[in-house]
Amino acid sequence: MAAELIQQQSLRQEQTMTHHQIQALEMLFAPAMELSSIISGEIEKNPVLEVEAESYEKLELEDVNNEEVDKKVDSDEWVEKIIQLESSSPTNRMQAPIKAESQERRHFLDSLTTSKTLHDHLSEQLMYMELNDEQRSCCETIISGLDDDGYLCSHPADLCMVTGDSLEDLKEAISIVQQLEPTGVGAANLQERLLIQLKSSGKGESLTYRAIAEHLDDIAANRLPKVAKALNITMTELHQVISEIQSLTPHISNSIPIKPQDYVEAEVEILEENGALKVKLDNQRVPTLKISAHYKKMLTDPALQKDAKDYIKSKINGGVFLINSLMQRQSTIEKVTKAITSKQEKFFREGMAHLKPLTMSQIAEDSGVHETTVSRAVAGKFLRCKYGLFPLRFFFTPGYTSADGNSISNATVKKAIKEIINKEDPRKPLSDSQLAELLKEQGLKVARRTVAKYRESLSILPSNLRRQY
Repeated sequence: MAAELIQQQSLRQEQTMTHHQIQALEMLFAPAMELSSIISGEIEKNPVLEVEAESYEKLELEDVNNEEVDKKVDSDEWVEKIIQLESSSPTNRMQAPIKAESQERRHFLDSLTTSKTLHDHLSEQLMYMELNDEQRSCCETIISGLDDDGYLCSHPADLCMVTGDSLEDLKEAISIVQQLEPTGVGAANLQERLLIQLKSSGKGESLTYRAIAEHLDDIAANRLPKVAKALNITMTELHQVISEIQSLTPHISNSIPIKPQDYVEAEVEILEENGALKVKLDNQRVPTLKISAHYKKMLTDPALQKDAKDYIKSKINGGVFLINSLMQRQSTIEKVTKAITSKQEKFFREGMAHLKPLTMSQIAEDSGVHETTVSRAVAGKFLRCKYGLFPLRFFFTPGYTSADGNSISNATVKKAIKEIINKEDPRKPLSDSQLAELLKEQGLKVARRTVAKYRESLSILPSNLRRQY
């Protein structure tokens, strides 16, 4: 059958997002410190935007919203509204930080330093070692193949195929890297790391070295009687061996910072004033912007060329959208937080045991926004209250109905599991089934598999591994 080309026409409707709409979503999703970087980038690209030093003036345009801004770029009436905006509108003002606070925060941000990565730390040590160019190159190859915890995940033979270096040269490079600090870097697995650490401290012939080399799996599985019999030692001596193993460093990421520190700031604070809960939004963390008076004045110049005027109008359009998106972000976060506070009022007054099950759809309905907007509004944002600093996502938890008919969050169930295990006899630890029965006695009907899932999320070992001999 002969092939033939056929041309067809079809009509379909698609919804695409403009650059400004995408930008608004990014601003809502971004935490405060990341938002500052986004806005700094926009200021660099848009000359009509300026940072307001004293106050943040809200651009309130009658019958205009962000969706309409794009349609009005070429409208002289729109430009006229921008030009005539009053610079002093006390009813629409959001207070910015006073000068002293602003300088203090700037000093804090300027004083933050970026920590060296593990790879930087190792490469720096190589500089002080007497190596030829080929050895140094192979060592850099090994270092680049390490994961964040310093393990060499790639097999030397695979590295040979990629780099073209000989297997002998790469094995020598591995040996050199394993001499660097922190001790244990470059190991292929946990067992090799622990053995390297013991050998470097002169305990290569010790009983602990032998226990790790020959019986690490049994020790990890808590089969201690079997290990004691194989090593021909008493349980007391074995406990001393285990204590020495526990003094080693399985995660070298704990010994040096392997990545820049993540700093979080509370964007919202819950205060109790005269018996009422108040939501206080930290607007001081948000850069304050305005449209440059210089460029607004340029638009009134009749001698200004059309191309220049169109360019300024376009930039003013983008600037107004950015400012309105910024205000809309703050307003959305405030609305969502107020809805959370209302639903979780008992938690903010009485503590963790009173955290209720809550879904984003409930908050979306109460705050009058879409569920995806709630998800973006809480992403990466933190809330401070008298019980500490919490991510906003913390307040969304599935839950159960207790025996008395009250809704209980999974955080409450986890807390109950932890308390029961803390009180158990370590020689006769409770199984997940026994934990489920004890929870049932407290009015919490939870399946055994759910107990196991929550126990694992709390980093608590199963009963056979918790047993002490």
